[in-house]
Amino acid sequence: MSFVTKPKLTMYLSHLHHPQAPLPRIIETALDYLRSTDFSQMEPGRYPLDGEQMIAIVQTPQTQPWETGLPEFHQRYLDIQYVLEGEEIMGYHIAPHTPDLMKDQLAERDIAFVHPIEGESRLHLSAGMFAIFFPGELHKPCRSVTQSCTIKKVVIKIDASLLSA
Repeated sequence: MSFVTKPKLTMYLSHLHHPQAPLPRIIETALDYLRSTDFSQMEPGRYPLDGEQMIAIVQTPQTQPWETGLPEFHQRYLDIQYVLEGEEIMGYHIAPHTPDLMKDQLAERDIAFVHPIEGESRLHLSAGMFAIFFPGELHKPCRSVTQSCTIKKVVIKIDASLLSA
């Protein structure tokens, strides 16, 4: 049994205010939301944008050393991870067909963690940048650039079924 859904699209990295390649309409809607929303007064928490189909999660995590993180993936949702304040390193790797699961919470929380993978790419995101990870793509967010610090970010979760709408 494969836990990974092979994405038709693949990881995408950009700055919110740079011209974008054409993206699926629902992703454009989410990026417009990020561009037009004042997050300065929003408390950390979960903000439904379209019921459980599209959710914005405002976070203020503490970044952690690279070695302490585990790659994760989702099955139902794609992530748009947008850095509002600070900077972080995110890991990215193409998932094997059947990943070596360390902790499977796909049924309860749509997340699974895998054992560390050699050769992960490191993406350096600063304020204004975002990365899109599609279902099945391994990513490791909230890693420190040089030392642990608090960042502010928004993760938009989009139900993958909306990609074809």
